[in-house]
Amino acid sequence: MDQNFKDNNTTVEVEAQVLRSMKAEELQLKLTMQDLADQLDDTQEELKATKESLRLVSKDLRDTRLQLHASIALQEKAEDVATLCEKVMYGFLMRWLTKKNQESVKTMLRFYHPTERVKMMHALLTYLLFGKKLYLEREVEQTHFRIICKKIDEDAITLPAHSLMVRLMQKYGLFAKIS
Repeated sequence: MDQNFKDNNTTVEVEAQVLRSMKAEELQLKLTMQDLADQLDDTQEELKATKESLRLVSKDLRDTRLQLHASIALQEKAEDVATLCEKVMYGFLMRWLTKKNQESVKTMLRFYHPTERVKMMHALLTYLLFGKKLYLEREVEQTHFRIICKKIDEDAITLPAHSLMVRLMQKYGLFAKIS
């Protein structure tokens, strides 16, 4: 019976060790589960913050897109106005030239960028109306300016535009009384 008691005692000791081991594992699992639950809470908070950031960025993107479309429409309108102004200046300049000289000036101006073309026509109209020669930055512009000014000087004497200018000066300018 002594042997039987010893076996039962050993069995109880083994079962007690298994029970202690299981309790330690249970405690370890509870700690791991608590740690995972904390990590899940942190991740959910990060997800909420990321969703809010994404919502704000999406709103900013919509606002930016609307501003872009408005800017494009405004730029197209400005380009239309600039093109119209260029055409008016070009038409006014051409009134002072004969057909032959118009073709020559048209050939020179067509190689210019629209901005440079407007600057050239401004300088030419300033010379035409006020007799003042403006300085142009590039040598080729200065050369073309001198050539076109000579053509204006040649043509202005014989064209109907000269007669119009004389009538305007008599009516509004040099020959009018100063009151």
